[in-house]
Amino acid sequence: MKILRWSFFIGMISIAVCAQKESNINAPKLTFLWETKAMLNDLESVIYNEKEKMLYVTNINGHWLKPNGKGFISKVNLNGEIAKHKWIDNIDGPTGTAIYKDRLFVADFDTVLEIDLHTERIVKKHKIDETERINDLCVTSEGTVFGSGTKSGMLFAIHDGKISIVQKDLEWPNGVLCKEDGVLIGLGDATIRSYNFKTKNIEILTKGISNPDGIVAVGNGDYLVSSWEGMIHYVTKNGDKTLLLDTRKEKVNAADITYIPSLQMVLVPAMLQHKLMAYKLVL
Repeated sequence: MKILRWSFFIGMISIAVCAQKESNINAPKLTFLWETKAMLNDLESVIYNEKEKMLYVTNINGHWLKPNGKGFISKVNLNGEIAKHKWIDNIDGPTGTAIYKDRLFVADFDTVLEIDLHTERIVKKHKIDETERINDLCVTSEGTVFGSGTKSGMLFAIHDGKISIVQKDLEWPNGVLCKEDGVLIGLGDATIRSYNFKTKNIEILTKGISNPDGIVAVGNGDYLVSSWEGMIHYVTKNGDKTLLLDTRKEKVNAADITYIPSLQMVLVPAMLQHKLMAYKLVL
């Protein structure tokens, strides 16, 4: 009887170990693909233009709270080669980006720049009063641009050129992601919260993600969230989170990321290392 019990106990341990291995195998992972040369300057955000098959990277080129007229936007191809170092230059210190149709929207301190992708010129400047530093941007399917005013604690919107303040008194808002029913916002209290367009309520999606910078949709209802100091978490639609990348010991940042579903490619601006890094997301 003791032998049978011992055999049963060993069998259960084996099943548990196998289940754990299977769980680890099926867990999301990031595998390194490439990185650019360290030619970019205090890069903060990256976005993919599918029509051109090109990445746009914002370069603050200085202190993120001190406009200096030396900021610029670079174009990088999908192999990590810098196609044009200063595609748009002489701007104050660009951060978050969003693309709608043939327009690239770029946060530049208290102004959102609107760039025509065909003419490669700044065609409009949307000044947001009461905010010193606009950080991240996103755009809805109808073309409404939402942005975070980090120092001012605001969430604002631009629709047909008209500016409105959606929320005030948020705690250090940074990353934003537009959804069908609202906006996800990363806050300085280490939470990711969801603002609902209809109810105007803000609910917590997940907690415990310090300095959330970029938020991107994976395509299956889940998200990736970067932390500026060098982490990327996988967050499910239910709020469960898994740490996929941690480069804090190496002192490699992870600023405002983007994700290309067709390539399963995650692009990570390593801001203070002056390079863009690419990973493959394995689901």
